[in-house]
Amino acid sequence: MHDVPLNQAIGLMGLGATQSPQLLAMVSHGDLRHEQPLLWQLGNALTQLGYGVTVLDGTVAETEQNPGLQQLLDFQFGHGVVESDAPEWNVLPAALGLQTLCALGMRPTHSLLRLAQTFQTNGVVVLYAGVDVLVKLLGHTDARPLLSVSSEKGSLMTTYLALKRLLRNGRIEPTILNMMDKDTDGRGDLGVAKALSECARNFLNYEVQALRIDPTQKESLLDMDMRRLATRLLENALPLRSQGSGNAGFDSSGYRELGRSH
Repeated sequence: MHDVPLNQAIGLMGLGATQSPQLLAMVSHGDLRHEQPLLWQLGNALTQLGYGVTVLDGTVAETEQNPGLQQLLDFQFGHGVVESDAPEWNVLPAALGLQTLCALGMRPTHSLLRLAQTFQTNGVVVLYAGVDVLVKLLGHTDARPLLSVSSEKGSLMTTYLALKRLLRNGRIEPTILNMMDKDTDGRGDLGVAKALSECARNFLNYEVQALRIDPTQKESLLDMDMRRLATRLLENALPLRSQGSGNAGFDSSGYRELGRSH
């Protein structure tokens, strides 16, 4: 990964988070063995940077016994989510609520505005969902969702298909992360990442610039890498600004009519 200076200033980044919630995204493409620990580590890294975090888990549906995003949209729309004084993070089931947001229209403006009104005071909202949901909600924006690849069986195929749909259907360029597998000391993942790069170059005319994190390294080094990753994702986060915050709605500066050329 590119080095990001880790000093006291980075710890202050979260001070302004409550003024404008930041939206990050992570692709769920079936590699739960690596995706869920990565999501947990990312949430911890964001709290270390001073942000309160809410993860909207699009892989789990809301129920009466386990309410989540849909209940917030139904009953607390416009009231926001209240944070405590100390940074913390929560995970909310969100499959049904995300379907509701997807149904609001093709452009992301309306659905993201409603999301902004629901999370007015939260520092970072992490959208963890399948590629089709991300394309509908974030298509043609400058969002760069995190897409991880590992040596898990089938990971190369599911990662490639997710990348293809992000690029072609949503004009979205993800942040690709190569997670080295503990069981193979990283040797297997290097081959998978190389194969992904070759497939993307040959069939999508796209050059993959994958970051890499080694989960087998010392905990202090791993934490540092995760903070670097979190900082990089925050650089490309979408600001969620509701009408009540003095803006015209979702910050449309992040919206692109045309995607980047590949």
